[in-house]
Amino acid sequence: MKKNFKLYGIVIFVVAIVILSITVTNFQKQSTMLREEVFDKCEMIALELKHTREYLAETMAIANMEHNEATRLLMPAIAGNEIGKKFYNATGYRLRQVSSKYRNPKNRPDKFEEKALAEFESDKNLTEYKGVDEIESKRVLRYLIPLHIEEACLKCHSARETVPGFIQEGYPEDKATDYTFGDLRGAISVAVPIDRAEAEIKGNLVHMTIVTTVGMVFLVTFVFIAMNITIKRKEDNNKN
Repeated sequence: MKKNFKLYGIVIFVVAIVILSITVTNFQKQSTMLREEVFDKCEMIALELKHTREYLAETMAIANMEHNEATRLLMPAIAGNEIGKKFYNATGYRLRQVSSKYRNPKNRPDKFEEKALAEFESDKNLTEYKGVDEIESKRVLRYLIPLHIEEACLKCHSARETVPGFIQEGYPEDKATDYTFGDLRGAISVAVPIDRAEAEIKGNLVHMTIVTTVGMVFLVTFVFIAMNITIKRKEDNNKN
């Protein structure tokens, strides 16, 4: 009987280890899949804003619109900031434009974005930069794509003396000048909270693990009891 109890304990221990290993592996797989899905969404979001900026710049150039106070809200950088605000309010995803040579202080890059910009500067073929980071003590996925100076951009980003007057007056410490065609202007940055989604995955797996463990314990217990009854009957038959 003691041997049977010892065997029972070993079986329960092995089953628990196996279930725990499966749970950890599943969590890692699902977390990886979740991150890849989020990064794909981030890419679509960033590209959408990039193409919106290009459309606005090209449209203003084709229409030969003056870059002044009346048309400033159609300018790519300003429109991009406003779109980013609306997008954040609607989704909780942080969408912004950043540059080391920023015009608006609100577009100043943080440490993660600075690293991304440095990578884009050193590797002209790099099309994205992503990773896991923390913003305000919350874990987030970060994704950036580079922005380069196009012909339409030079209207506001070439020599400082050629920049529209309202920009010179509104941004006396402007750093976003003296660019040439093809230069790295900055990046579009997307940040998505990930803690809540991973917590949901973890909660589901914990629930599944508890149910599976309880089920296995009942199954092993049933088998253990059945084996003991069978063994006892054989022992009684042998005595008779």
